[in-house]
Amino acid sequence: MIQVRVPATSANMGAGFDSLGVAIGLYNSIKICEIEKGISVYNNSKEHIPIGERNLIYRAICRVFDEVGYQKKGIKIIQNSEIPVTRGLGSSSACIVGGMIAANIISGRNLSYHDILRLATEMEGHPDNVTPALFGGFCVSAKEGNDIIYRSHKLTYGIKFAVMHPDFFLSTQASRVSLPNEVTLKDASYNISRAALMTSMLITGDLDGLNVAAMDRLHQDYRKANIAKFDDIVEKSYEFGARATFLSGSGSAIVSVLTQDEAEFEEKMNSYMKNIEQKWNCRVVTIDNVGAIVKEY
Repeated sequence: MIQVRVPATSANMGAGFDSLGVAIGLYNSIKICEIEKGISVYNNSKEHIPIGERNLIYRAICRVFDEVGYQKKGIKIIQNSEIPVTRGLGSSSACIVGGMIAANIISGRNLSYHDILRLATEMEGHPDNVTPALFGGFCVSAKEGNDIIYRSHKLTYGIKFAVMHPDFFLSTQASRVSLPNEVTLKDASYNISRAALMTSMLITGDLDGLNVAAMDRLHQDYRKANIAKFDDIVEKSYEFGARATFLSGSGSAIVSVLTQDEAEFEEKMNSYMKNIEQKWNCRVVTIDNVGAIVKEY
């Protein structure tokens, strides 16, 4: 039995569309072993999770087996996840990374983590979630041909993240349909400057003006139309002391960066969100600087 624990992730982080991501302290714990035949999937999620060949963890396992030419047997998967599904918190990336790491061990460790990153990005479509899920920390990543260039930075100065998510979900695919095919040079320049600011500020720990670095013109304004009270929640987050607030991935989760009074922020935000028609929850978590970890039994 192989157990892989993979962190949740928050991608884009404002202006860093498909390029910036951070690992946060919510986890998907996946146990995988070979069985004689068939597919056996157990999970704790209240959301609908496919239990046959469409299961994402199983598909990730098969992708690795196909890559290395390993003749698969049956597979047993036990999943215990804290990560809300289809909320923009990297639930799919955690499944893909966990399945691929386990499959690589089962098949003889023929792939490096860089190889796994490449395969995971192919499945996910972009590297901003899978990179921090695999390596932890705050990650900057870019696709160049078939390769992924990335850097993982371990942030150690005490920031925390308030994860706010509702009881409704937005699929990444459906959310991308709302994005324009072209943007103006002015908006592209706007985002480049702020993504660069976000990167510099998080690496150095000098967070003055981080709210400016979190501003975006490429995706957030289009996607927030699907999230009632989005602007009100962002406004309240700053009133309660957030240093920056942004849509997590394609949504529907919203994430705030905090540096103090975490318990007070969580209490105030949960109290405020009780008055919103949809059910929302706020939970403060730490950064995960480790990424995916493995235990073998």
